[in-house]
Amino acid sequence: MDSLLKWAILNGATANEDAPHDASRPAPQKLDPAVIDAILGKPASVQMTECMDAIEHSSTPSEARIIALDDLEMLVENIDNASNVEPLGLWPRLGALYSDHDSGVRSGALWASATALQHNQRAQTAFSKHGLLASVLRVLESDKDASVRAKALLCVSAFIRANAAGLAEFIALDGLALLKRALESAIDQGLAAPAQKLLFLLGAIVDEALDESTPEELRPAARLPDAIADLGFVDVTAKAMLHFANDEGVAAAVFGRAAAFLVSLSGTEEGRKAVCASTQLCQAVDQARASNTLADPADVQALEAVINQ
Repeated sequence: MDSLLKWAILNGATANEDAPHDASRPAPQKLDPAVIDAILGKPASVQMTECMDAIEHSSTPSEARIIALDDLEMLVENIDNASNVEPLGLWPRLGALYSDHDSGVRSGALWASATALQHNQRAQTAFSKHGLLASVLRVLESDKDASVRAKALLCVSAFIRANAAGLAEFIALDGLALLKRALESAIDQGLAAPAQKLLFLLGAIVDEALDESTPEELRPAARLPDAIADLGFVDVTAKAMLHFANDEGVAAAVFGRAAAFLVSLSGTEEGRKAVCASTQLCQAVDQARASNTLADPADVQALEAVINQ
């Protein structure tokens, strides 16, 4: 601060001021860039690169690597910074961290990626160019850490939501079948939170496909809901409703997510047929109707309206 004050005093006067001109006055001095950085902070691009350098450095402790990833994630919340991930050459470096030995680093890298991808076409295009979706899907399917898999799902969602090209790439990589396996795994392991997130994502992409207010070139193919129904998602969803009904702490939340997805899926004729044909779903609805705690009555009524059509 003393350096800034000295610079301002030496360089602040102008020729038009009332003070007499002093020929002996020293020439204006350039302010030290280090002083500017100390006062205003380094440019975001420099901070982002420094975060990545610290994460990759072999001597950086695990905790410091995770903090650097948190800092990077906060920086890419700004859409301009997120768009600069590609010009700075950071996407391949982030992608390499998806398989890091440290689960905290894997999680942080996926979280930062998801934040950068959210509603950012430039970032989504760059992410696709580097083939990173396949890497994220491998994490989603096979990582041993549930929190890492959750961040991988978040990254997938950020990439495919409102991104028809990204969703097409996801489907080409057999992503729908992977989501089904992930939902089955969450049910088998009794993990309600990831089950809810998977059901929410499924409902969201179905809604996007059926939203006629969105220009056709920006939304998923209209046949997407039928493809989801054909893959057997209705019975797997009903299985989730029945399984988590045994836990009153999460039963209503899971049922609500499931109901919203299935009601959306019934927006096509094939989807409605699949919903109506599921005996497991009828069992789940009957069970919820008979209880005051397993589901919101409005969710039960919404499904009954579809089944009874």
